[in-house]
Amino acid sequence: MPSLKEAMLTNLREMIKLQRAAHDSMFKFSIKKMWPISLIAPQVDWIRITRMMEKLQATCKEQKRFLAKEKSKALEADLPFLNILPDYLNSLSKVAERLGKAASFRQEVLEKKKKMSIGEWNLILKDYNEACDEMARVGIVLYRAY
Repeated sequence: MPSLKEAMLTNLREMIKLQRAAHDSMFKFSIKKMWPISLIAPQVDWIRITRMMEKLQATCKEQKRFLAKEKSKALEADLPFLNILPDYLNSLSKVAERLGKAASFRQEVLEKKKKMSIGEWNLILKDYNEACDEMARVGIVLYRAY
């Protein structure tokens, strides 16, 4: 049976894969995302990304509850890692929220519910980048505790 640390690490890897896949889907370059082609058939499913990020946020909360409940049974050597993990899950949840907000904005623009405001889009991206930077800083501390 895997230790709590190993189980949490496995779950964390899967959650990060989900966040990275959504990030790549939104921001990675593809010729299909360019102007004339994207008008014919949008290549990014913004609604799906929004839902995935909502699910990721819920999973982060669920993992924090699970960790709080099971932490007393953990090995002493694993405690430094497990003590920092809730902060990392909070920052991952914040990244998911901001990425979902970006996808929601793009969907509203696609549906013509909203005009594309460069200023608003820029603020959304700055918030997302700040959340990613925070997650990276907490990730460094988490890695050192690993």
